[in-house]
Amino acid sequence: MSKTKPRGFAKNEGRWLVIAAWPPELAYLDAGLLDLPAQVRQRVVLASVGVGMVEAGIATAQLLARNQPDLVLLVGTAGVYPGQPLALDQAAIAQRVRLLPQILPGKHAYLPTIVPTEVKASASLVRSLRKAAHLPYADVACPIGITATKQAAVAAGKLSGCALENLEAFAVARAAALAKVPFAAVLGVANHVGPNGHREWERHAKSAAENACRAVVAFFTDYGPHVTLPPAGSSPALSARSKSTSIARHASGAMARVSSLAYMPK
Repeated sequence: MSKTKPRGFAKNEGRWLVIAAWPPELAYLDAGLLDLPAQVRQRVVLASVGVGMVEAGIATAQLLARNQPDLVLLVGTAGVYPGQPLALDQAAIAQRVRLLPQILPGKHAYLPTIVPTEVKASASLVRSLRKAAHLPYADVACPIGITATKQAAVAAGKLSGCALENLEAFAVARAAALAKVPFAAVLGVANHVGPNGHREWERHAKSAAENACRAVVAFFTDYGPHVTLPPAGSSPALSARSKSTSIARHASGAMARVSSLAYMPK
């Protein structure tokens, strides 16, 4: 008999799937888990799903089927649209994720009406993240490619009604919705969307991802000890490390270890 997935979030649920587009965005979280109790580490599965909507959707679906998690958290980076109050390096919790099939206004492209274009994050999971990390909410737009001009950035923000842009969130959210697994995302602002976006991302991606990961560590600190352990052997445990090891001391060296435990699509 198949397992029925919960629609909400409760403190007594089990395995938690935490994913990012690529391993460096998980490095700080991987280090932070070392300071949490073993019963928390044992239920967390870290994985990377690849960059872009197609790769992220495929890999997330495979991870959901393989791990049968009770919730999915996406962490990573995002760009902020012009006129939005979020600052560089600040993290935010996604409430709504929207597919953005076109950037410029007008009838340049459209989707059939039966195609889903919006996913709402699990309200109870979002509230729990907010309570633990005290971060602002933000809606996230997901185009096929990175918006690279000022004109397009302004238009995309207006068309979507969103504050942030990210390439993977919609695909991950849809995969979770189809599997009936609660979904939420915490994204750090790495750049202003527009012509200087990539240069800003290179300077701020690490700190932005770290701040997103801090929120997840805070969430696990608040809720992790209340979760009942799954049966022995049913959840891949992270390696046990000294609890006295600080997050800051290990964060710089955690990237290689994340690569070894992350799922990388071919």
